[in-house]
Amino acid sequence: MIFALLSLVYGWGLQTLMSSRLRQEAKRIPVLARTPQKLPAVMPNPDVGTKLSDAGFSFEVPWDDLDSEKTKYIGKFAVFVFRSGRVISFFPPGPKEGDLLGTAEKSFDDKNGNLRQLIGPESVASNYIFHKTLLESTPATMMPWMSKRDAVRTSFLLLLKGVSSVGGETGIFKLTAGGWNGFQFDDPAKRPKTVTLELYDAEDRHVEISFGLPANPGGGITQADINRVLETLKADDQLSTQTTILRENTIAAK
Repeated sequence: MIFALLSLVYGWGLQTLMSSRLRQEAKRIPVLARTPQKLPAVMPNPDVGTKLSDAGFSFEVPWDDLDSEKTKYIGKFAVFVFRSGRVISFFPPGPKEGDLLGTAEKSFDDKNGNLRQLIGPESVASNYIFHKTLLESTPATMMPWMSKRDAVRTSFLLLLKGVSSVGGETGIFKLTAGGWNGFQFDDPAKRPKTVTLELYDAEDRHVEISFGLPANPGGGITQADINRVLETLKADDQLSTQTTILRENTIAAK
């Protein structure tokens, strides 16, 4: 019996310790235990609104109260401010070395591809797949009897998930629309401070759109509003930075 116990500690001691620690961390950082769920089907809000564009991308919002004086273009991203108190921040694609895995490699000074080898080629085939791998990892996937290599891999993925997630306390959701795949962090119906979209196009370019919800009840943001942005988001390299008030509905109610 003693020899069996010693074998257990020697073989699975690290994995058991890491599993216990990660479960404790999930209580402090709830997003660690969350995985992407399917969003309820909600039609985009068809109200007359505003077309916004920046850095070669455009999208529509179902509001026409843009505050041009407060709207700002800061470096490589834009902050669109509305008189209702709503705020949308748009972050266009950055340099390749600035993607999620590239940033991790730089942070750990990994110049030899060790992180990619640890994570596995199938999980780093694209930025989107790597992000999906992170978000699907939870402390529950850490088992005492898994190999030490798999334990280290899972711990690393959860570490990156914790530091890279933009919210998610009220839910993480899978998105597929208009040629975009990605994730939505938080549920607007639960009144979080922000809702963020992390999206990837067919070329694996990454954009981030953050919705700031105002404190006043009359200026809320709904899932239908977010879906209007998602369904109309497109790349157009000929677009300049501009805003256009829409004079007719561009999305027909179905």
